[in-house]
Amino acid sequence: MSRGLWMLLLCGACGACGAAAEPRSYEVLMLLFRGCEESCRGFQDHFRRQGVRARFTLRDAEQEPRRIAGFVAEARRLRPDLIVAWGTTVALEVVGQWDAVDRARHVTDIPVVFMAVTDPLRSRLVPTLAGSGRNLAGTLYLLPVAEQLQAARAYMEFRKLGFLYNPAEANSLISLQDLRAQASRFGFDMVVETLPVGGNGQPVASDIPGRIAALAAAGVDLLYFSPDSFLNSQRRLVTGEALAHRMPVFAAAEAPVTQADALFGVLNRYDQIGRFTARLALRILQDGARPGELPVELPRQFSYLINLRVAHRLGRYPPLPLLDIAEIVGRPECRDRKGNRCD
Repeated sequence: MSRGLWMLLLCGACGACGAAAEPRSYEVLMLLFRGCEESCRGFQDHFRRQGVRARFTLRDAEQEPRRIAGFVAEARRLRPDLIVAWGTTVALEVVGQWDAVDRARHVTDIPVVFMAVTDPLRSRLVPTLAGSGRNLAGTLYLLPVAEQLQAARAYMEFRKLGFLYNPAEANSLISLQDLRAQASRFGFDMVVETLPVGGNGQPVASDIPGRIAALAAAGVDLLYFSPDSFLNSQRRLVTGEALAHRMPVFAAAEAPVTQADALFGVLNRYDQIGRFTARLALRILQDGARPGELPVELPRQFSYLINLRVAHRLGRYPPLPLLDIAEIVGRPECRDRKGNRCD
């Protein structure tokens, strides 16, 4: 029998030559802290756009750190192909600090990628941005504080920078330390109000108006809205109170500008962070890259957001050069001479 006839019979018997192999489907466990927001959706959307089959299982701690240990136990039992850890608190509970890993508590043998972590170096998730050296990879999402402050100065001068400090979140302390380190360089004084922590380990929203009033009374020129999950959940209250005191707000993340009353911010949009992290995840899942050898990088597609409705309310319009690069959100409301909204 000729070799060609033999191969024809073989292919007919097994079907190997007639159809491509079914593409693999991946199991992805997404551990979240405050719901599936834009970065969570952007991550999943990138898989769909790339035609990658995956089943996403979502677990939300709802800003309760005590729930995360149960998610970790579930992950160890389910053994997904990949774990996505959203935020500093979740990531630390899932994998631990790089020099304090507890194999009985943390995930050490399943690939993990993190996103929306304020400072993976200071939180000790990684020893270097060149790579974690373990089962962990991830992305940055915040611009360096010095770049944020330069962007803020491009809009307005400020001599007193206000800050709401949340002792319940490590991100809040990191942001405060970074700002203080830049104060002399940029020539401003820090005015800090600390939110008291309640019995559940979280601040109480009803304390926010009084703290904002105290910042305004201290003559704060600009309030810095830090990347803090609790404050973000209260973004309308925080920015609304600041606006009532005619105190502009600069935000390090998008939601206070696009969904509340922050005046402006320079940032990476959350959906872009999700897609950027998904590309990293696919290097692990499809290309076989080792998580610990992948660098922790920052996407360079920044957005300078200006809330024009708030600018109108404050009478603080952006300098003309900024309008060439800024993305305008929040168009001003139309009102008649009596203050009634136009139809």
